[in-house]
Amino acid sequence: MPGLKHDDPFARLGDRASLLYELGCAFAERIELEELIPLVMAKCRDAFDAEGAAVLLLDPTRNELFFPYIAADEDADVAAQLRELRFPADRGIAGAVLQSGRPIRVDDAASDPRFYGGVDRRTRLTTRALLSVPLTCRQGTIGVMQVLNPRSGGCFSDDDLAFLEALAGSIAVAIENARLYADLKAAAAVLEQRVAERTRELRDKNAELEQTLAQLQQTQQQLIVQEKLASLGALTAGIAHEIKNPLNFVTNFAGLSAELAGELGDILRAEQERLSDAARADVPELLDALVLNVEKIGEHGKRADSIVRGMLQHSRGAAGTPEPTDLNALLAEYVALAQHGIRAQHPTVHIAIETAYDPAVGTVHAVPQDLSRVFLNIINNACYAAHEKRRQLGDGFSPTVAIRTHNRGDHVEIRIRDNGPGIPPAVRAKLFTPFFTTKPPGSGTGLGLSISHDIIVQQHHGEIRVDTEEGSYTEFIIVLPRA
Repeated sequence: MPGLKHDDPFARLGDRASLLYELGCAFAERIELEELIPLVMAKCRDAFDAEGAAVLLLDPTRNELFFPYIAADEDADVAAQLRELRFPADRGIAGAVLQSGRPIRVDDAASDPRFYGGVDRRTRLTTRALLSVPLTCRQGTIGVMQVLNPRSGGCFSDDDLAFLEALAGSIAVAIENARLYADLKAAAAVLEQRVAERTRELRDKNAELEQTLAQLQQTQQQLIVQEKLASLGALTAGIAHEIKNPLNFVTNFAGLSAELAGELGDILRAEQERLSDAARADVPELLDALVLNVEKIGEHGKRADSIVRGMLQHSRGAAGTPEPTDLNALLAEYVALAQHGIRAQHPTVHIAIETAYDPAVGTVHAVPQDLSRVFLNIINNACYAAHEKRRQLGDGFSPTVAIRTHNRGDHVEIRIRDNGPGIPPAVRAKLFTPFFTTKPPGSGTGLGLSISHDIIVQQHHGEIRVDTEEGSYTEFIIVLPRA
């Protein structure tokens, strides 16, 4: 292109203004050297009608000049050779400009004693005229900018040299800013990496703290459960001791009464000749009834004594130690106990209890004494609910409680369902709240389900939930892990 080589000074002035505008836009839009400097070199080469343009930067650690940026008409191999070329910073015209800090215009480089021919020999360039100006910024002279032409004599003027020197100042500042940006970018990358590493460390620490907190909360819950159980155990022990003394009298005197009834029978049989005919007919029947009654008193007294002994054993600290437990057998035992309790309280009411035990349930690692509390409490509640519905609906309603177990692989499931009145939505969320009860005043303490929840969830790491439909049924589902 004709570039700046116009004979008309006004046209040349317009070209320079246009070039300055384009370069100003380039400096404003780009900051990275790899994008900015090749563009500047290409525009300078075209503007000065030159064979090529190049920026030579100083490597202060090795005191060498090298060609990072080139714009030339030569093939790619020549450009690659130039980029690999390094020469001492005090050699050639570029070295003279670097050392002196002053621009140089050369019309015939081959005849200039300062010309370093190593560049031409290695790249086959035939440079004649050239302009070489220093790149100076706040850091000092950081390199040299050159435009080259194979024609000699009059290719470049002093005005061209002055204009290139002015451009070089802006280019040097742009290079300095780009280097600072690159340094900041590298520092930001390092900082970002450090922040990421620190974030990972903090995340790991937070995870450890959360795990520790969860363990502490779990331990706290277990301590609360144990404290509740200990308090209940102390209460149970006190009640059991109070019951045991009169119970001993019952069982002991039942045995003595049986002996006395036997002695009385012997005496009456010896004296039967002295009895009236009516008395002789009634005495054997009465004695048999008396003996049978005394035996029943003794039998049930011994059963009650066995239950009291179990309560005392439980309260002395046997609870709290997990052991392999036959779940079906434990559940069946307390289903039978609940049946006896219902019959004793309501002799005229029959509650059908349906059971279906999955043989594959086998054993679970649990505290049997504490699980028995849960089973007995929920079964009693189910029987109570079914009985209350029968009391409301009359003899036409058949109260039923269904109890089933299921093997679920790594956990087992117990379902206790009654066909009672169900639980209203307003009170479902409060079921496991301490001291909350739906029974009439004096009929319940409101602690049974709360303690059951703690035993299943906190102590055994299981789950207890309720499925209910008002007016139809209530089903408690207990899930226990095997280990």
